[in-house]
Amino acid sequence: MVMLKERALMIFEEDVMNADVLKRLRAMIVTQMLPPHRYDGTLTIDEGRILFDGKDLISNERFRLSIPMDSIRDIHLGFDDLYIGKDSKGKRYQLSPIRLKYVDDTSRQRMIYIFPEFRGLFRTNSSEEVYRILMNAKVKEG
Repeated sequence: MVMLKERALMIFEEDVMNADVLKRLRAMIVTQMLPPHRYDGTLTIDEGRILFDGKDLISNERFRLSIPMDSIRDIHLGFDDLYIGKDSKGKRYQLSPIRLKYVDDTSRQRMIYIFPEFRGLFRTNSSEEVYRILMNAKVKEG
């Protein structure tokens, strides 16, 4: 059963750590008042998985990521020491990403930052609502 389906922006931890990629992404999206992100698409949460289906802004190719609920190791709401939540001019974003740590198919731990239903003009999103849905889905799964 689908619990949530909405537009979302996403970026991997390794993209945030790569200064060249981050600089390129910021240059691509600076006029849209969006946080740095590499993927733009749809986030779907159901009882067994999280699915992101969208587009890679760098390669301009379709991107699809499916994360089983049982592979999720940690869910947090908010920025961290790596992705500090400031734009290139030092202005803080008035929103919070969902930070999700999971183990991928190769047994590697990965982290993504998700900005669900981002509304750029007002710099708001539905992170708190999506965070609650994710936490409830994880509890049901566990």
